Amino acid sequence: MTNVSLVIITDGRQNCIDKTIPSMYENLYCDFFEKIIINDSADPRYHDYLSRKYPEFKIISHEERRGLAGAVISAWDNVSLDSDYVFHLEDDFIFNQKIDVEYMANLLEDNQHLIQMALVRAPVNPPEEEVGGFVFQHLDSYQQKDGFFEHGRLFTLNPCLYPMSTVNIGWPEHGGESEFTNKVHELSSDYLFGFLGDIYDPPKVTHIGGRRSEGWFL
Repeated sequence: MTNVSLVIITDGRQNCIDKTIPSMYENLYCDFFEKIIINDSADPRYHDYLSRKYPEFKIISHEERRGLAGAVISAWDNVSLDSDYVFHLEDDFIFNQKIDVEYMANLLEDNQHLIQMALVRAPVNPPEEEVGGFVFQHLDSYQQKDGFFEHGRLFTLNPCLYPMSTVNIGWPEHGGESEFTNKVHELSSDYLFGFLGDIYDPPKVTHIGGRRSEGWFL
């Protein structure tokens, strides 16, 4: 049996996470090994709310805001060593369809060069909408495979599954997706990133957070 840990990062947006978690339960096919919320709001009232509302989650709350990098590092520090994979989710996404997480894990197991298997999100700005999504802004960068398509452009913290070997790379202390992507490429040019499904599939998730809460930083 594959052990999959669920990690949700939140910066205090109760109105968003209260949509994200029900959507997760409705659409993710997975018996998670553990469930963790990383609370980077630095607000004890939000910690209390999360503890009451979602008692099935282990709540890790920061006394001071640590930003995106600090939140990811905190998540990776708290994931069980008995986990095989981590499903990463932020507090402002909903799912547009059912997702078989075990199938995603099997794809990663069969394609060891992949650092992650992510879910394509719906367009979030006019340039993306104009071409039909971010994938079509750089279509030549993506290669269709059996059950997924791969690229070397950018690791994404949009909803995704990654193996513990990705966690072991370590998130940069200061920086985001670009800095982690550079770190991955420095390790090996053979490493790539995957998206579940076909290039022309409809988006599997939708971003619902228009803006971060006040004080959020990378």
